[in-house]
Amino acid sequence: MFYKNLKALEKVNKSLAIRISKIRLEDAAKNISVIKNDNGEFLLTKGNNIIDDSPSPIKSSEKMYSEQIQRPLTRHDIIVIYGLGFGNLLDYVSEKSVSNIVLYEPDLEIIRFTMEYVDLTKYFDGRLYLTNNLAECSNYIKNKYLIGDKIECLYIKNYLLYRPSEFSLLTKKIADDCHNKIIDINTISQMSKVWIENIFSKIRLNKNLIPLNLLKNCYKGKTALILGAGPSLKDNISKIKENRDKFVIFTIHRTLEVLQNNDIVPDFCVVTDAMYTNAYFPKLKEEYVKSLNLVLDIKSDKYTAKLPCKRSFIFFTNNSIFSEKMLINSSSIKDLLETVGTSTLSAYNCAKFLGCKNFIFTGVDLAFKDNTAYCDGKNVVTISQSEVKIQNISRHTTQVKSVTGDYVKTREDYASFISQFEAIFAKDQNPNIYNLTDFGAYIKGMKYDSLDNIIKYLKINKINAENVIEETLGQSHFSGQKFYQTMHNIFADEYKKTTPILKEAQDWLDMYSEHPQFYEYASTIITKITSTMMLEEYIQVELLEFLRLVYKDNESEKREFLIKLFTSIIQYGKQLKYLVED
Repeated sequence: MFYKNLKALEKVNKSLAIRISKIRLEDAAKNISVIKNDNGEFLLTKGNNIIDDSPSPIKSSEKMYSEQIQRPLTRHDIIVIYGLGFGNLLDYVSEKSVSNIVLYEPDLEIIRFTMEYVDLTKYFDGRLYLTNNLAECSNYIKNKYLIGDKIECLYIKNYLLYRPSEFSLLTKKIADDCHNKIIDINTISQMSKVWIENIFSKIRLNKNLIPLNLLKNCYKGKTALILGAGPSLKDNISKIKENRDKFVIFTIHRTLEVLQNNDIVPDFCVVTDAMYTNAYFPKLKEEYVKSLNLVLDIKSDKYTAKLPCKRSFIFFTNNSIFSEKMLINSSSIKDLLETVGTSTLSAYNCAKFLGCKNFIFTGVDLAFKDNTAYCDGKNVVTISQSEVKIQNISRHTTQVKSVTGDYVKTREDYASFISQFEAIFAKDQNPNIYNLTDFGAYIKGMKYDSLDNIIKYLKINKINAENVIEETLGQSHFSGQKFYQTMHNIFADEYKKTTPILKEAQDWLDMYSEHPQFYEYASTIITKITSTMMLEEYIQVELLEFLRLVYKDNESEKREFLIKLFTSIIQYGKQLKYLVED
C-alpha cells in the first residue's frame, strides 16, 4: 500500500514524497498505533494521545463539516484540513465536496504510518494537495487562490489540542496571504465588503435591471467575437470594423474608448470589476454610452448602476449567497454563471450562456508588446528586471511561452490567468476557439490565426444581434417589478435574521471594557454568524483572523480586533436597513 500511495503522492508533491521515502515504517511505528472503537472505526494514536476524534471520528467529521460549511462550495474554493490522522476527516470532506483540498499535516511520521495502511490514491484526483511544510502549504494556497474563492478551515479537534501552535501559525498565514494577495486593485479583505456594498447599491440605484438568463441560448450556433484590452485589439481593429456584422461582439469596459474612436459599438459590454470603472466611462460620449448593452456581474462596481445605457443586464455567479437565494426564489434566474478570475473569461462565459458555438478572441494577449500592456498604448515602465509600473501600479513580471515559440514578458498574475483559461478550455473541449494575437502568451486550447482565415474556415454569416435581443425580450413576459421585489424580499429576510446579531454586537461594544470574559462573550456572537446569509461573506477574512486569535494570549490584540469586527458588523446592518427601508 505504501509504495502505491508514494507513487501517487509524487505527482502531487514530489518533495514531500522524497521526505516520506526516507522514513522507515519501524521508526514511525515506535510511537504510533491504531485502536478500533465499538463501531469498527479506526483511531490513530501517538504516544498517550488519541489523534483522531473520539469516540467516533466519522460522526465528528460530519459535525465539523456541517458546522463550518454552511452552503455548497464550488470546485474553485479551497478547504484546508489540519491533521491527517487515519484519514477519516479527509475521507468525509472528499466525499461531500467538489472543492480543492489542502491537507496540512506537520508530523511526517503520521503521514508515513497512515500511508502504509490507508489507500490515499483515490484522493489524489487533482483536488488534494498534501504537505507537512507550512511554507509549501501557504504557497500552494496563495497560487491557487483567486479573488472570489472561498477558503474554509477544518481540523481534527483532538489533534488541535495536541498541536495547537501549528494550527495557529497555519490560520495566521492563510489570513495574512488573503490580506496581502493583490489580483488587480485591492485585497480580499477590502473586496468582500465592496462586493456586498455593490450589491446593495446596485439594487437600490437601478430598478430596471434585466436578468441575463432571459437571453439564454438566443444566439445558438453563432460566432462570438470577444474583445480584451491587450495590444492585439488595436492591431485588428480595422478588420473588426470591416466584418462587424458577422459576429456577436462581447467586450470589457477597458476597451470602450478604443472602440468608440473607431465607431464600433459592441453588442454587449461585460463589467465585473468591483471598483474604479469611473476611470473609464466618463471618457465616453453620452451618445455612445446610451448605445451600450451593459452586462453587469451582480457584485460589480455600483457606479455602473447609474449609467444611462440602453439596457443593464445582470448576471449572478455561483460564489455568492445572494445569487443562491435568487436561484431559489426568482423564476427569472434558472442558472448561475461560474466564477472566473478575469473580465474576459466572464465575457466568454456570457457568450457560451447565450448559445454561441464559435469563439474568436482578440486583445487577449496576456503579455507585453513593445513596452505596452493595453490597447490604449499606455507604456510599461520598467523598474527592475522583475518589476514594472503600469498606470502607476507596480507589477511583478515573469516569462511565459509565446505563440511564436519563444518566451514573452508578462505580469505575474497573468500567468495564473493563463492556467485558468487552459483549465476552462480543457473542460469545454470546443475545437472552435481562436485567438488573433501573433505575439502573446500561448494558451492551450486556442488556435491562432488571422481573422480573414477564421471567417473562411467557419463560413460565418451575417447576424443582427440587436434584433435578436428585442425579439427574445419581447417573448419573455418578464416583470421588472416582480424581479425587483424578489431581491428586496431576500434583503428583508437577511435583515430579520441578522437583527439579533446586530443588537448583540452593539451590546458587546457598549460593555466590552467592563466584561471579565469579553473574548468568550464575543465568541458566542460570532458563532451565530456562520448560519446567517450575506453577513458571513461581508466579514469572511475577519472570521479567518478570528481563528488565528484563538490561541493568542495578547488580550489587547484580541480586544482591538473585536472592536473593529463588531464595528464593521454594525456598519453592515446600517446599510442593509437603508436598503430594506428605501
